[in-house]
Amino acid sequence: METATNVVRNAVAPLDFGEDNRVLGTAEYVAIEVAVSKIVRSVLKMENRSVWDLFWIHLLSVPFLGGLGAPFGDQTPIANTNDYTQALKDGARGIPAVLAAQWVYNTASRGFHVPWFGMKDLLITAGSKAITRPLTYSIYAKLPPQPAAALAVIDALIQRQAEGSNIRPKA
Repeated sequence: METATNVVRNAVAPLDFGEDNRVLGTAEYVAIEVAVSKIVRSVLKMENRSVWDLFWIHLLSVPFLGGLGAPFGDQTPIANTNDYTQALKDGARGIPAVLAAQWVYNTASRGFHVPWFGMKDLLITAGSKAITRPLTYSIYAKLPPQPAAALAVIDALIQRQAEGSNIRPKA
């Protein structure tokens, strides 16, 4: 029963108005993800998904980030990230989450189906997700205090999800 309540708690946690800066952090996180994805798709002349589609996919990925990224190790909080290599690794940990969210979104749009990703779409999605974290790292120190704190709140949420994940390697 605890696992079921954990799933529901993780699903609504990114939009919990009772937590300071959580909604702002989620909005910042999703906005950055959508912008990077949109730019990469445009530059590579990929199928141009609407901003609305990308918004929902990246918003739906937030509850999955910690749990599906847990097998790949702990994500370094953005405030403690020391270099772009670490930021890239942390960004890549989110690839399973965005793919799961894309499947959920497509299922909601088209009905239940076997997941199918073209190789180009898979590479663009994975690459966009991986490079977003280094880009965020590069601007983090220049952000005003409240937006920076909001991103730190989302990092803490993702870390708590990872710690509670059933697929996290046992120490």
